[in-house]
Amino acid sequence: MKLVLDASVLFAACGRAAGGSRAVCDLAAAQGWHPLASGYLVREVEKNVRQRLPSVAQMEWRRIKPLLEVMPDVVTFEWPVVFPAAKDRLVLFTAAATADLLRTLDRADFEAVMAVGFYGLPVMKPGDFLRRERAAGRLG
Repeated sequence: MKLVLDASVLFAACGRAAGGSRAVCDLAAAQGWHPLASGYLVREVEKNVRQRLPSVAQMEWRRIKPLLEVMPDVVTFEWPVVFPAAKDRLVLFTAAATADLLRTLDRADFEAVMAVGFYGLPVMKPGDFLRRERAAGRLG
């Protein structure tokens, strides 16, 4: 399963040892999940980790980054899109073009698509994803 991890998820995974964001990163290989991020997301995380988090989080980013397959940014979409957060259209388009799921903690910008998905792409918080996987018997 291919998972695009939004910058909010990657940032949280670096900054907190506990929680769904870190668990998704830590469980990925064992569960057969393929964590993806676009070049835009990687640059955003690198800038914010350096500026906002302590050195332990920067070390965690160095551990997590090699786990990610970095995808090219997708800047256009073939179907009509009404999505107000211009900076996050890139994230949404890249996820729709490359992944099975989009993980985000950014409720402010993604709340509308969290409830219904985006052209068949489920969009959810890491904790909700882990609960879904556990309920389906795919996670111990």
